[in-house]
Amino acid sequence: MPMLLMVNGVEIAESRIVGEADRLRADYVGYVTRNGGEASEVQLREWAEENLIEEELFRQEAAATQPEPTDARAGQWVAEHQEAYAALPEGERLARAKSDLRVRRLEKELRKRVAPVSEAQVRGEYDAHPEQFAIPEQLRLSHICRLIDPRLRSKATGYLELLKIRTDLASGSLTWFEALEASDTYQEDRGLFESVARGDLPTEFEEHLFGLKPGQVSDVLDLGGSSLHLFRVLAVEPPSQMAFEAVLERLGQALFEQACQEAVEGALDALKARAVIRREG
Repeated sequence: MPMLLMVNGVEIAESRIVGEADRLRADYVGYVTRNGGEASEVQLREWAEENLIEEELFRQEAAATQPEPTDARAGQWVAEHQEAYAALPEGERLARAKSDLRVRRLEKELRKRVAPVSEAQVRGEYDAHPEQFAIPEQLRLSHICRLIDPRLRSKATGYLELLKIRTDLASGSLTWFEALEASDTYQEDRGLFESVARGDLPTEFEEHLFGLKPGQVSDVLDLGGSSLHLFRVLAVEPPSQMAFEAVLERLGQALFEQACQEAVEGALDALKARAVIRREG
């Protein structure tokens, strides 16, 4: 028999709990696995119920404190967000849109109460966590690519073609710039490969590439099964630190959003403290 869940006298339907658990399942399993735990249906249901309790409490608070939108405003909102209301019976859409708009207004009010983040606060966060703003050693690379496609060539053929180019480069009978024009992706990237930082590649490839000096050419590398590459190191950029000025705006916004989330969580904690929540069954 399904458990009855009531929030201040409002029943949370079992179908909503099941639907919320299904929606959370992938994220829940991933989180538990990453943290060394074991997923369970009981805990997943607890997560789903907690989400729905908080959603209901926020809706109730919004209904009690925020003005009711007009039918015209709610209708406009439904028209602008049709996918969100498509599953609801047509007669319920306006009421749900009004509730959503009230919640949105309440969230905006909570954000307005959050004090702006000062530059001193941002500086404090920056100085306290230098590891978050470290730029690891990076390589700037040029590459010659062979796309592996049965319509073009086999992997073995591509490998042999790149191996020959590497041999010709070593003998001096071919320059890197001459060889670049033979790359399958030359028209798109002009032989430039995105910068590679420590930790971006599998260990064996990383050790090989970071062991090269500027101007040196790599072995033939298979980075994903659909393409083969010869890399030439253009430059090695040593580890560095992002300048405070470069992260000031972004970090300040992140701290403000964190404060807004804490304000919402604080409001929910207060609502829970005085709510009547019943579980029966």
